[in-house]
Amino acid sequence: AIDFHTGTTGFEVTAFNIGEMGVPAVRTMLELYPVGQIFDNPVYAGVLHNAFMEAGIPSFTPEIGAARVLNPGMIALFVEGTMNVLKHHGILAGPMGRTAKDVRTYVGNSAFPILATAGGLVEFLVSLNERVEVGQKVAVQRNNFGEVVAEYASGVAGEIAGLRSDAMSEPGNPLAFILFNQPGPRGPASYPE
Repeated sequence: AIDFHTGTTGFEVTAFNIGEMGVPAVRTMLELYPVGQIFDNPVYAGVLHNAFMEAGIPSFTPEIGAARVLNPGMIALFVEGTMNVLKHHGILAGPMGRTAKDVRTYVGNSAFPILATAGGLVEFLVSLNERVEVGQKVAVQRNNFGEVVAEYASGVAGEIAGLRSDAMSEPGNPLAFILFNQPGPRGPASYPE
């Protein structure tokens, strides 16, 4: 089963898939998409693909960019990947399209949230899919007079998976999510939305 999603209003995300790479049938489907990132995690409870998994049906969630935005290039990536899955399972015939092996796909198992600590206009110093290092400044926030009220840095080494697209932010709003690899055991993630 494939549970298609987009980012939330005011928050743009990269072309990525969410699913458990440790489940062979899920890993196969995830790797049939020519997208830049795979989030190897069951994520939070309540996501439809987890209900399918609990019922014994291999499933994952494609995240197709920003909500309410028509992005033909990104849509084409997910159509190509979905057609690959349908061909892999014998539902459709024909040659396979590009897969994760044909593009640079970053696989991470956790997402590091950066939350606003102040209110004001946000200027990002990074872009979606950009690699970042621990301590790298990713955003500056200014008040209406142009004065810097907060600066935000990455707490992990990874890739930018999501950025707030609304220019203004209040304290507590997610500004960015960084996909990274957390060592050791992990469970479903819990993220502010």
